[in-house]
Amino acid sequence: MNILICGLGLIGASLAKTLKKNTNHTVLGWNRTKSVTEKALRDGVIDRTGEVDDLMREADITFINFYPDAIVPFILEHKDSFKRDSIVSDSCGIKTKICREMEKHKLNFYFIGAHPMAGREVSGYDNSLDNLYDNASFICTPFEDTPRNKTDALVGLAQQMGFARTVVTNPEHHDEMIAFTSQIAHVLACSYVLSPLAPMHAGYSAGSYRDVSRVARINAEMWTQLFLDNKEALVREIDDLVSNLMKFKYNIVNGDTDALKALMEEGNRIKEEIG
Repeated sequence: MNILICGLGLIGASLAKTLKKNTNHTVLGWNRTKSVTEKALRDGVIDRTGEVDDLMREADITFINFYPDAIVPFILEHKDSFKRDSIVSDSCGIKTKICREMEKHKLNFYFIGAHPMAGREVSGYDNSLDNLYDNASFICTPFEDTPRNKTDALVGLAQQMGFARTVVTNPEHHDEMIAFTSQIAHVLACSYVLSPLAPMHAGYSAGSYRDVSRVARINAEMWTQLFLDNKEALVREIDDLVSNLMKFKYNIVNGDTDALKALMEEGNRIKEEIG
């Protein structure tokens, strides 16, 4: 197959490198900044490049790897260029806003939202890896009327690439779960390092500080879009987190040893059960 990667930043270039490493598919590549495309071609990360509309006409599967708010406009701008009956996907960390907008349009290709669940605290082509998706999950969010063979083709490609697990779900459930497994962790990490004591952590910090603060290294522009595009689910998670923090605060302020111990035992029990 011809696989087109549009957007050769961290996620897109890592997809291209993974395809080259683990499959025999032809990898086409395009990036808005031409120098990045040229570097990917020199590095052997992509097999061919060219005008984006010409590449779209050849591609059996296209991945769009842009910031959230740029994905739908880009696809609609080029909607007549995609190969008929091909699969067009994305790699964005939220799905409902994108998928439900794409669902409104009559297209001659099949849009299937996707989310390769991996990332780093750095961005850009130079930080891409051919093993970024090792042990990662690949989530697909097809429309209800998407032909099963099209979803199977995208899932099958993810399996060829070496993703450890593939999940097929609807956009709303994806976003609900991502609010819990990813977005709230970034909110927590950023809130944590906003403490006035954070600049003085050296000499006092070890594993706990590193674990909690790690994802405070964040692309603020991209994550602002992700948070706002998933605000309802994320706000529910923030409310739950604040509620639990207040339980700890209340029991510490009141010196309630039994209640405090019970909270921690419950947290430990849940973590032991779910991993």
